[in-house]
Amino acid sequence: MTLSSEEKDLISKKIENLEKSSSAELVAVITKKSSDYKFVRVMISIFLVFLISFSLIFTIELSTLQLIEIQLLSFIGINLFFEHFHGFLLSILPKSYKQYKASQNAQEQFYNLGLNRTKTKQGVMFFVSFDEKYVEIISDTTISSKIENTYWQKVVDEFIKDVKKKELSNGYLKAIDSCSGILIKEFPIQKNDKNELPNDVIELR
Repeated sequence: MTLSSEEKDLISKKIENLEKSSSAELVAVITKKSSDYKFVRVMISIFLVFLISFSLIFTIELSTLQLIEIQLLSFIGINLFFEHFHGFLLSILPKSYKQYKASQNAQEQFYNLGLNRTKTKQGVMFFVSFDEKYVEIISDTTISSKIENTYWQKVVDEFIKDVKKKELSNGYLKAIDSCSGILIKEFPIQKNDKNELPNDVIELR
């Protein structure tokens, strides 16, 4: 799922309006998936090939060459199946593993996009990995010193509900509204405030 140009504009405008009253720097980031899960695909393919080979050994008389050919074709076929039907692969993976991969990606993007390099250390990233139905809000040190993770988690919990309903734009808008009060209160706009980070929605490929 991706956001339309109109939805991106609404989110960007919402961020822009908030930053007129707060020195906090908000960035909205979305990615369809946080990993291609290549390693997992390979491991599952190898496991299934082992099961196929084990069953064939006891049911059909095959030469070593024939068995190797079947193993090779099975591995390629299974791996291509999981690559093509990515949704099915995600459905059989543990939730904890998918969340780990998405969180790992979120942490990397926080640094890759420079949210840790603002002068005021007031960067806040709203990160969504859609296929994993994962949302994380990461704040830099100045923000986190006054706003605890328990507060952000409440915002995330509501945000995820909208992501699961495929109402991504609504989730972003509500999340920004939810935290605007505390950000304006704790980090009011300063006279010399500079907008160091883009207000546009960043959509990762």
